[in-house]
Amino acid sequence: MAGTIDELIARIKDLPVSEIIGRYVHTVKKGTQTLAVCPFHDDSNPSLNINDGRGMWFCFVDNMGGDAIKFVMLYRKLEFMDALKDICDKLGWNFSDYHQPKKASPKIEMGKKLLGNSSKLFRKVAETGKYPHFQDFLEKRGLSEEIAKTYQLGYAPNGRALCDYIGSIKDPKDKEFALQISEELGLIKKSTYGDQSHYDYFRDRIMFPIWDQFGQVIGFTSRATTDEQKPKYLNSLDSFLFNKKNLLYGLHLAKNAIRDRDEAILVEGNMDQVALFKNGFEHSVAIMGVALGDNSLIKLLALTKNVILSLDNDQAGWKASIRVNAQFMAQGITPRFIDLGEHKDPDEFLVAKGATEFSKRVEEAKPFVDVQIEREFPEQIPELAERKLELLERVFEVLSPLKNSLSASERVITYAKRLGLQSDSASIVKNYEDYLDGVRRKENRAPAPPPIEEEFPPMMDYEIPIEEKVELDRQLTTVEVRLLQNLVQHPELLLKDEMAELLDFVGNDEVKSYILKLSELMYEIDESEYISVVQRLMSDDHYTAELTAVVGGALYRYQDNSLEDKVALKMIEDIKKSLQVEQLKIEKQFLKEQQGRAQTQEEQHNILQKLMTVDKQLIEIRTTNRYGKTSK
Repeated sequence: MAGTIDELIARIKDLPVSEIIGRYVHTVKKGTQTLAVCPFHDDSNPSLNINDGRGMWFCFVDNMGGDAIKFVMLYRKLEFMDALKDICDKLGWNFSDYHQPKKASPKIEMGKKLLGNSSKLFRKVAETGKYPHFQDFLEKRGLSEEIAKTYQLGYAPNGRALCDYIGSIKDPKDKEFALQISEELGLIKKSTYGDQSHYDYFRDRIMFPIWDQFGQVIGFTSRATTDEQKPKYLNSLDSFLFNKKNLLYGLHLAKNAIRDRDEAILVEGNMDQVALFKNGFEHSVAIMGVALGDNSLIKLLALTKNVILSLDNDQAGWKASIRVNAQFMAQGITPRFIDLGEHKDPDEFLVAKGATEFSKRVEEAKPFVDVQIEREFPEQIPELAERKLELLERVFEVLSPLKNSLSASERVITYAKRLGLQSDSASIVKNYEDYLDGVRRKENRAPAPPPIEEEFPPMMDYEIPIEEKVELDRQLTTVEVRLLQNLVQHPELLLKDEMAELLDFVGNDEVKSYILKLSELMYEIDESEYISVVQRLMSDDHYTAELTAVVGGALYRYQDNSLEDKVALKMIEDIKKSLQVEQLKIEKQFLKEQQGRAQTQEEQHNILQKLMTVDKQLIEIRTTNRYGKTSK
């Protein structure tokens, strides 16, 4: 029976939390308690306490907790809706009974249906065993029947298999519509002669279905079965469903492994991805061609910030690696690079050297940007200063996507020293920053290019994948964690006038937003509703998993005991002072970095004065109580 997401959440919460967590980790019943080895830290002595009465779990080491849904989000590294679906899968419930995606247009519905049925048809033809080309391909590439089934590898026979399938549609209007959409998708083409109006686009080819990240077939890559067939690889036409720049082959198979390992191997071409997957590297995905689209970049970064490049070992693959690496560096990510030696791609490497050696290469992988600079560095450093500066500017260019990050600055200094330049580190970094400023000014001065037709049509927005929401890293500080814990365990603090002043010193917008929301609710609810209200807030996907885990841990320890007024005010004052100290320490660190780059005595003097002011403020905060008196 169909329901809503709220009804699904309620149904999950009606179950003992130990029953759901027990589907993911081994649990042990000890008296009235249920315990488990905590999966969130290196735990040997069970420290995860599961309380069915409160519908919560709590780790005494990590000091965090939450409900069953939050456990699955953290354990499986899933977004909220994905966690609900995962729980449904574990319990044997039908997630689609509670969540119906936005209905797509008739055109998209028909396109998906045609592609899905075409994939089934190609697979069924391959399974007949009547086409030796297919079996020869599997044997030659060392692909088992299990892998062929996992990837739904199929065979497109020479003839009109797809045209006949479409011709079997009984309703004339539906048949005409299916023919039109099949043409747009590149499944069939119009005949230019003879009595047949259409013919199959893919004939006598090994068929590789291409999926989106949800496992929906949206196109095909096909491989020739004879040397006479051209081209060797033939893709679906770019269409309203298929855009190769915005696809990562195998993502629907790899995304859980990428989350679990917090790492992704990026390769070029579907056979490399298949080869890695069958050899145990299930956290690999392939770009389609030699370009990585922005959508693909976003999808990957939503799963992990650790990327390893292993594109083809030829000139085109190297150039593609440089482009892809720059795209990641612009997002603050420094991918690593797998050295394949003399082998042309990961597939060939695995055949020649095996999975163990590939795993070793993964462990030894260096940052790609370092490999790139090393390859461009001459074996013999030139003697002329002008030539050295030219090389250094090339280093600036390679590192520029990293902007003025510490990662870039350290490399700039290192390579300047290798070139034998005598300038001090501060001057070198200043030159790099001037180079970046020049690049920015040039970009700002450049006239806007005239509008041009895109090489590929944009992806249709018939559905917005949850994975496309990129979560920024927002590490909570120790003081922010303590603040959240105290407020959740002692909600009466939220009603104190002194809280308004304290919030002025909270630098994390998410923490501030959460506290303000909880404060608003405190004026609207009864004390008996408090736990359920905080639990509902924990399910709000506006907040990060880190924040809600801290809140969950504090709620687990909540007891309805109000603090004395004097104790409450002291607690607020202590946290406020800690937040002030934290802010001043950040400012002091920033000033020290500036001091190291100061170019003149005057700059040094000004920064020193500011540092002395910050130190004075730190002393005053640490020695002043809330009544403005200095502690003796």
